[in-house]
Amino acid sequence: MTPTENHADDDRTWYRTFCGLPGQIREARRFVRAHIPGSPDVELVASELGTNAMRHTDSGRSGGTFRVRIEHRPDGSTRLEVEDDGGPADFETPTADHTREGGRGLSLVQACATAWGVKGDAGGRTVWAEFPP
Repeated sequence: MTPTENHADDDRTWYRTFCGLPGQIREARRFVRAHIPGSPDVELVASELGTNAMRHTDSGRSGGTFRVRIEHRPDGSTRLEVEDDGGPADFETPTADHTREGGRGLSLVQACATAWGVKGDAGGRTVWAEFPP
């Protein structure tokens, strides 16, 4: 399966579905960079959320996918969403435990975004983050 790019009707929203394979994180970053040049925070958060989708949900299983959606808002802000295939996943509240080897992705999202959250359930989740103009 190859990634598929889609373009919404309003010229402000783009989304692409990626295979749940590690090499696709790089492609997700390129996708974000192409639509939001000069926004390394958005690119980094897309990478973190895509990685979480692959590691902690069914998106990382054989045949799994994750979808990245970018919305440019009229006020100049950006909303990024990463949708996974669901599965048993727990989203922990970010902590300041810097001694852990991993598990700091959502803390990074919190630091880079003005707001973020999770919607959905074991059937599929969307993690979203908003960024200032």
